[in-house]
Formats: sequence, C-alpha cells, structure tokens
Amino acid sequence: MRIPSLPLLPLLLWSLIIPAETKRMTSSNQEPRVLISGGGPSGLLAAILLNNIGVASIVVERAQVPDEWSSRSYTLVLGEKGIHGLERGGCLDSARAAGTERRFVYFFDGRTGEVNMLPPKKTSAIGFTRPLLVECIEKIALRCPRILIKRGVGVSKVVAKDDEMGICAHLEDGTVISATHVIGADGKWSKVRQSSPSLNSQAKMITCPSFGVHLNSPTVPKGFKTDGTYVINPPKECMFYIVASPHPSGGLSMSMVCYDETLVRYPWLEPPSHKETGDCDEGAWDDQYSALSETMKLDNTLSQHLQDLFQEEVPEFYNILDKETFLSARVNRRTTWLQMSANDGKNVVYSTEDGKVALIGDAAHAMTPSLGEGCNTALESAVKLVDSISSIMEEKGESTCSIDTLNEGFVRYGLTRPNECIPVQEESQARNVFRKTV
Repeated sequence: MRIPSLPLLPLLLWSLIIPAETKRMTSSNQEPRVLISGGGPSGLLAAILLNNIGVASIVVERAQVPDEWSSRSYTLVLGEKGIHGLERGGCLDSARAAGTERRFVYFFDGRTGEVNMLPPKKTSAIGFTRPLLVECIEKIALRCPRILIKRGVGVSKVVAKDDEMGICAHLEDGTVISATHVIGADGKWSKVRQSSPSLNSQAKMITCPSFGVHLNSPTVPKGFKTDGTYVINPPKECMFYIVASPHPSGGLSMSMVCYDETLVRYPWLEPPSHKETGDCDEGAWDDQYSALSETMKLDNTLSQHLQDLFQEEVPEFYNILDKETFLSARVNRRTTWLQMSANDGKNVVYSTEDGKVALIGDAAHAMTPSLGEGCNTALESAVKLVDSISSIMEEKGESTCSIDTLNEGFVRYGLTRPNECIPVQEESQARNVFRKTV
C-alpha cells in the first residue's frame, strides 16, 4: 500500500480501510469517500482531479507495482485529449520528460525502403509505454493528501448499502471497504460494471474480424527516427500492414495488423479462439493474448514463419530489423470492443440512476486500437466526470463537495458522456474490417 500524507492517515484509514461490517456511518453531513477500482491512467487521473476539488479517494489496483515492460506491454500515443487530461492533473511536465515527442507519421515501403511522411501535426503527441505513463501519473497522485493507493489486490464486486457510506467494495483478499461512491476504471471486463445490473445489461463484447501479431525489437532500426510512428506497407495482396512505434527505452514496438482475409494467404497466423458469445461477465486482460503452444516454443515455428514472410514481402524492412525481434512474436486473439446499447428505448448511461457508481475508460467504452484513441478517451472521461461534479458545485455555490453533489455529478456525466464516446468507438471499429485499399 502506498501512503500519501501522514497528517491525513488516521482519517483515510478510518474512512476507507475499516471493514464495512465494523462501521456504520449515519451522519447526514458525512463527506464523500470515493473508491476507484483500477489504478491505470484514467483511474489515477480521476483520483488526482477529485483531490483537487477536495474529495478523498482510495485507488485499488490488482498489480503489485506498475507493470514492467514485457512481451505483453505496448506503446501508446497521447494526442490533444490525453495531453489536456495530463495538464489538468498537473502531470504534463513529468510526462513530457519521460515520454518521446511524436509529430510525424512515416510510411515505409517494405520492398523499396522508400520513406514518405505526412505533414507534421500542429500539436506534438507524446509516446509512452503504458507502464511509463502509469508511473508518471502515480508520481503526482502520491503527492496528493486525499489519495490512498492500495496495490496488490483487485475489486471482486461492489454491493449497495442503505446508509450514508452507500457502497461496500469486496476485494479479492476478503477485505471489505466502505465508500460513498465507486468509480469503475477496471477495464473491459469491469467487476464494478458487472456488479450493477443496470450498467452491465447495456454491455456486449463485440469480436472483430481482425487481430494483431505483436513483436518487440530490442533496438530501433537504423535510420528510424523517434519523433513519429512508422507504417510499413507490403504489397497490397498481402492483406496486412505493420505499425511500428519507438518507445523511450530504446526499442521498437510493432503490431502486424491482420484480418480474417489475411489467413487465406497465411493460414499459420490463425489467432487463438475465445468465447464468441458476447459475454461481458467473464474474461480478463490476459484474454487478449495467446499463449504459444509448447511445440512452437521449442522449435520457434512462429518466429521462423514470420522471418520468411518478412524476408519475402518486406525485405527492406527485414534487413534493418534486429533478428531477435522475431523471438518475441505473439499472435493476439481477435480484437474485441465494448458495445453499450440502450435498454427499452432509453439512452446509454455510464452511471447508476442513484449516482453512486460511474464508469470511465475501458469499463465504459473499450474500443479497438485502430484510431489510437482508447487511452486518450479514457483520460478525457476522467476529466469529464470531475468537471461534471465541479460544475454542480459551482451552480450550488459549494466550496466543499457534498454527497448529493457527487451523486448529481455522476449522473450528469453518465447521461452526457456516452454521446461523445460511442461515435469514436464506432469509427475505430469500422477500421477493423479489411478494405481493398489497405
């Protein structure tokens, strides 16, 4: 557990950590106490923004420490929405120092080695590994006096209560934490969302006819610049393309974007299967990835197939790659995204009717990686949620946020945010269908 500030420690421990069954809060002027399930970028940013308007929170995160870079890590690029979120949370200077500037998109012809680029973006983006972004935001969160971070255990379910501390969060280790409100920032298979019938009944997991093959190069290829993202194009009949992003540690993260049509030419790329029922109640982060069979591990079948493919179809790119890259290859499962659909003609909402629970990030609007807007939109949702609360405080003339105001803020966010997110999800999903122009 990370302890933020000693003067507030007794208050936080009493208000947030004491098991629910030993504590009954009945005071009508009880201050809000928010539990945030998920210590990723959006969950940590929400905690910081709540701290800045005087609301205490505890962030509960299953990972013991921010993820180390591994074969399952990936790079992400924050654009205008994400950068604005970091700026609002006071994290931007730290993020700029740790990340790499991204202003360009380079197109690399895999057969000829010719490189073209798009005109530079007006506003520079910032490239990160996901673990590095988490570290940047957590560094700021740990300085906030109203934030407590509890790592090493996740939330298994949340249960509504009848008193002022209106939610019980049951953790995987048997601990029960009382809070007035809960924010689900716990990903695509959110336990917070699953605990709320009204929220989870809207959710359906959609599987796309596309998948990715991920590789990590320990070095950046000679001639590649770190100020942009590279798109490597083979001949069109190959029906795939490669996106390569340098990351701050000096390596290169690559995704070979494939479609079901790709398998006609390369059947050995068949992705592992998973549930196709659209069920949102089962699954985990690991479900995005494959586990190589023992045979493939022993004889490097996938690695050799990919080397042969690259050498034949994108020879100029193959020639500048570190050959260790192919040993890191994994075939991911088909891409999924979270479709939220209204019930009985009502509008999609990201909060419960009573305003006690709200969803942000992938828990509300998981999308395919095609646009690169998943993390940007998640950070924006954290900002929009707290802005909804702040606007109601201002309308009421409150200097201290009340429980009722937090309820109203959650509801306002829950009603307005879906209309902003769903079009982004749909545009991103549309790019996961093979087009002849790819």
